Amino acid sequence: MKYHSEAGFFDIDEFREIVFESACTLARLPMQRPNGYGSGWPDYLPDFSTAYGYEEASFKPDPPTGRAIDRLDDVLAVIARRPDDGRLAMAVAISAQRSGQPRARGPQWKKIARRFNIHPDTLKTRFEAAVERLAVLWYK
Repeated sequence: MKYHSEAGFFDIDEFREIVFESACTLARLPMQRPNGYGSGWPDYLPDFSTAYGYEEASFKPDPPTGRAIDRLDDVLAVIARRPDDGRLAMAVAISAQRSGQPRARGPQWKKIARRFNIHPDTLKTRFEAAVERLAVLWYK
């Protein structure tokens, strides 16, 4: 692929960052809804006090760039070749996102471990092994 480091060798940490970036790209893509669901009325502020900014501000993340979408497509092609490893790696990477932005504390290891019915330390070990196996496919 074309995303290797400048030194000419491949780094597993780079691939791990690419997986986390692809999860961020997935979170920033617009939601898909069936046509016909929605209101024809314009949006309005539900309360008079919200017009003055008395509450916490929320923001919508920018849409992903074309380069990020291309990288996401490449990562999804690698994941399609090893679906079990890809499912584990993307579950961890998606849990590290919050509204399209990285979480300050990283992935939610305990929550994902419950979903996979394993211990969090085992999950971390399996995640590292899955990333290494996917990185070998990425490099080829």
